[in-house]
Amino acid sequence: MTDLSEQAGDAARRRLTLLLRAAITRGDYPDRLPTDDELAAAYDVPRAVVRDALTALSDVGILTRTRGMGTLPTDNRPASFNLLSMQVEGGVPQYSMHPRVIDIATVPTPEMVAARLPTAGAEVLRVEYLSMPDEQIDGVSTGFFVLPKAEPLRTADFGDNVYSFLAAAGLAVSATDFVIGAITAGDSLALRLRARAASAVLFLEQTIYDDAGDPLSFSVVAMRGDRLAVFSHAHG
Repeated sequence: MTDLSEQAGDAARRRLTLLLRAAITRGDYPDRLPTDDELAAAYDVPRAVVRDALTALSDVGILTRTRGMGTLPTDNRPASFNLLSMQVEGGVPQYSMHPRVIDIATVPTPEMVAARLPTAGAEVLRVEYLSMPDEQIDGVSTGFFVLPKAEPLRTADFGDNVYSFLAAAGLAVSATDFVIGAITAGDSLALRLRARAASAVLFLEQTIYDDAGDPLSFSVVAMRGDRLAVFSHAHG
């Protein structure tokens, strides 16, 4: 039987590290964290546990610890914005990817894309954009759209997200499939995202279906895990 035991000190460090990471992500400490003694009292843990948790967060760039200055959150903490709750207005989900389009071109249909877009011909429309909520790159998306149906996208206003982009081109959507996981960023992806090499990156495959239920687009999306927080509210 698998040993599921955990030392009390290890459990305390794990819990505090995740709690403090969540607090920093949500902006609870916008300028400076409390002192080690104050955190120990607030979370009812030994000061050594606080020190180890803060060191772990410092090692991944979430905060800095400087003698005489205290413990400060860094610019690497995530930028929180509503991504997955997707309230719909006029048939278009209302959330912003803060997109900056960097490429629109007709390209030969990649073999992998053809398998996911069976109605695509020899060529597809490729649209690539960066997600930049505060002039810092959070993610990059490369989407492939079926031609000739997607032809109006060439001159359409992108808006806040890919759904507003499709709506601006007069294209209706019936459904979306997501596959969400995590990958390690290779050198080229890390360079594009301005991220550390070999850092963890959120990876999505997105297939959007038109009003007839046929696949209209397939996208691959890489998002920096240290720059992104996802908010979702489920209704009972």
